[in-house]
Amino acid sequence: MGVIGAYVFVSATFTVPDAPARAAVSDGFAPYFSQRWDVFAPKILRVNSAMQMQAQWRDDDGELVTGDWIDVTDMEFAAVRGIPAPSRVSKNSVNALGAYLERYDEVSEQQQERVQDTFIQRDGDGGFEAIPDEDLLAELDELGDDPDAVVSLIRYDYMLTRYLTVFGEAYYDRPIERVRWQAQYDRPNDFLHRFDDERQFPLSTTTFGWRQAQAPDDPSLIAVFDEVQDRYAGEDRS
Repeated sequence: MGVIGAYVFVSATFTVPDAPARAAVSDGFAPYFSQRWDVFAPKILRVNSAMQMQAQWRDDDGELVTGDWIDVTDMEFAAVRGIPAPSRVSKNSVNALGAYLERYDEVSEQQQERVQDTFIQRDGDGGFEAIPDEDLLAELDELGDDPDAVVSLIRYDYMLTRYLTVFGEAYYDRPIERVRWQAQYDRPNDFLHRFDDERQFPLSTTTFGWRQAQAPDDPSLIAVFDEVQDRYAGEDRS
């Protein structure tokens, strides 16, 4: 009878609106008996993000050519689009962009503005080169007070530069001189407007400036990316 009485009391405090004992009972029993939605979906997406890239290369006359924006995330999802129960979804670009933006959010607003600018400077021969790491870190350190966060961001920035450079060389089948990328955010319509053709919320983007790769290209790696892109979007990608 005591157990039944306790059960009825706890149930009543959770169901009766504004019960005086509700807060005390919730604090004592919730950690052991309650269950929240985030147990099953810890990160419910309210906005879909996509990585897009743009590349530049030199033509036969040495002139700089700028390609169109490539939706890397859309290419990955093309492999499973229209399949009700796909066996696997490749999310390399989504994962990479998410990890980068986590580091980006850790730096100051002034540092974020600088990161959205180019990381390229003129060299002594009339061309361009990547800003040396030590100069870039020193410049960013003056705009904030967390040098560890800056180092973490710049390391991942370098990784994305290499990733998208190789991706671009496989896509265009030519040496890529520099790349830049942007995060595109797409907030779906609210539930009551889920069947509307008109977009309820406009697309938004955060663009990061041009980066110039410092490491030489690996032909075997480019071949791997070329094979992956064929699998994503077919032979004709341009």
